[in-house]
Amino acid sequence: MSQVVVSTECPTCSGPLDFSEGTNAIRCPSCGSTLLVTGRKQALSYWVAPKVKAEVAGAASRTGRLEARVARTQLFFVPFYRLTGHDFQWQDVPPKPEPESPALPSMLVGGGERGDRAEIDIPLGSVLGWGADLLLGQRAGDVVRDLLGAPPKGERPLEQVVLTASRPTRPSTADASVQFLDRYVEKSFPAADLPGLGVYSLGVRTQALRVSLFQREALAALGEIVARQTDEGAAMAQGLSDRGFEHVVYRQVLGRILSVIYFPLWVVELTQGSERWLTVVDGVAESIVQPRAPIALYDLLARPAGGEPRTVGLRPLVCPNCGGNLPLEPDDVIFFCASCNRAWQIHGADLTETPHEIGEVTDAGSPAGAVYLPFWQLEPAGGPAGRSWVPAFRYRRLKTLQDLAARLTAKPPAYQPWMGERPAAHGCFYDAEDAVLLARFTAAGRRRTPDAVKAAAVGEPVFQGARLTWIPFKREGQTLLDPSTGLALQEALLG
Repeated sequence: MSQVVVSTECPTCSGPLDFSEGTNAIRCPSCGSTLLVTGRKQALSYWVAPKVKAEVAGAASRTGRLEARVARTQLFFVPFYRLTGHDFQWQDVPPKPEPESPALPSMLVGGGERGDRAEIDIPLGSVLGWGADLLLGQRAGDVVRDLLGAPPKGERPLEQVVLTASRPTRPSTADASVQFLDRYVEKSFPAADLPGLGVYSLGVRTQALRVSLFQREALAALGEIVARQTDEGAAMAQGLSDRGFEHVVYRQVLGRILSVIYFPLWVVELTQGSERWLTVVDGVAESIVQPRAPIALYDLLARPAGGEPRTVGLRPLVCPNCGGNLPLEPDDVIFFCASCNRAWQIHGADLTETPHEIGEVTDAGSPAGAVYLPFWQLEPAGGPAGRSWVPAFRYRRLKTLQDLAARLTAKPPAYQPWMGERPAAHGCFYDAEDAVLLARFTAAGRRRTPDAVKAAAVGEPVFQGARLTWIPFKREGQTLLDPSTGLALQEALLG
């Protein structure tokens, strides 16, 4: 994914501060202050400073049109929504049949976009054996088939054997089952309806995109601010749409970050004879993004922008209860106070207390050799069903998080509350809202068939409470073993 770096100033000493989007806590390199970055799970606004000057944009717009004359050059800051997150999907792609020989796959013949020809699967081992029969004789063909593990040649004609050995590649709907797919989401799109602009996303950039906190006065001094038309709810729905994923039957996106980035675009009015048109130039990369836009685009860009967008806030990272310093963990959403033994979850501009406990498992080995990983226990609302267990820590293989949730929910760990001094514990990357999404995703996957999993979106489980529990994992070399299910994690993949 493209990296977004936020540049601002320390509220204590006014020194420069740089941090990645999504960071929850930082330390000022100038004065050493530890700061809480507020605004989590809110659509925060940023802007990108232009690197291209007006005269350069005008010259770029005339590339290939040297006879054209620049009539006007104006800078606009166009709002784009940007959504990132961890995408968990159940897909209905049926499993492919096993090839005749593990050494060689099969060959698909037929099919087509219109579906008017049958698609059959011919074992390549048999094809090579038949080819050896024709060129070198049956004895050579038997040797080839034996090496490839193909069955011996029958007495039937070649055409009959091919048609008999061939089998349909698509099993019936009843035999199909869902399969897991994960990916990291990065999606951007305009926050206003601007037909003719020619820019549909921020694109994937090789270098980090450096942004600043939105300041209306700073943008207005450089150019015009384009009004945002799409609200945050509609933007989230558009960002989470599964258009382009034809096989997705159920999905959840965890760790969502929705932001608004005001991006600089030069709009150059060109004339040549009686013709007038607009050319749009990227204010950072100097590239032409729309060579010929209608003059009416001016009216769409000139809509007045109202309201004051939300921005990142910075304040001292201290416990709301006792005022003690909280540990600096940039990616964590839970901050534990060692002074008053309370855990705080960040949401928006607030730190809210979260119930928590440390679990002691008798067969997990000595506390000194164990790694304590956090899990959310979710209490179901209005039903006798058991609690759902969901990992709260970050892991580079998302499938493992789903496996852990499924296994621990089916077989919860047996533990007792830790009574001694609190041991060192791993941080939490996913908050309680993310835990609910993963619990629903895991519950949907237990239905197995595509139709049943798709129907799970109608009756998703509801939870009425969340509690954090740290469970000790045995360390054996480079792996961590779950004491309840025996699932092994690679310690190097922990976030």
